[in-house]
Amino acid sequence: APLLTLRRDGPVRVWVLGCSTGQEAYSIAMAFAEVAEKVPHARQLQVFATDLNEANLNKARLGLYPKNLAQEVSSERLRRFFVAEDGGYRVIKALREQVVFARHNLISDPPFSRMDLISCRNVMIYLEPSLQKKLLPAFHYALRPSGRLFLGASESVGTFTELFEPVDK
Repeated sequence: APLLTLRRDGPVRVWVLGCSTGQEAYSIAMAFAEVAEKVPHARQLQVFATDLNEANLNKARLGLYPKNLAQEVSSERLRRFFVAEDGGYRVIKALREQVVFARHNLISDPPFSRMDLISCRNVMIYLEPSLQKKLLPAFHYALRPSGRLFLGASESVGTFTELFEPVDK
């Protein structure tokens, strides 16, 4: 809730790296919507979801997932955030409009800036340690002072403990 209520102009800005087919980006948007309805004057949300693979990005933009999604998503979320379509489930338009999908090479392209949250879950494990050492300071630069970095369970900030303080392991 702190990201929702901080007095700032503009929306809560989220960057999802390695977004693949968009499930992480849409999940963040769903969780945000669920919390925002309980917070008076909650800020809006803007998600930038990036990946190298254009085919994945095109699939993510469509927000269409197979019927077996019903096994992974609660019935309440399925009712609220999806519509049955084309033999599967499509993310509702209002949620799709909160997410901008773009091709981005996190190694060579400059990072986004003024982010409140960066979700880089299960991306770093595929990178050489030398690249990880270049990216973590870039993430620190991209985040606002009160921003958060999400990493996967098997990832860490390594030696950059002076740049990041754990909130929850």
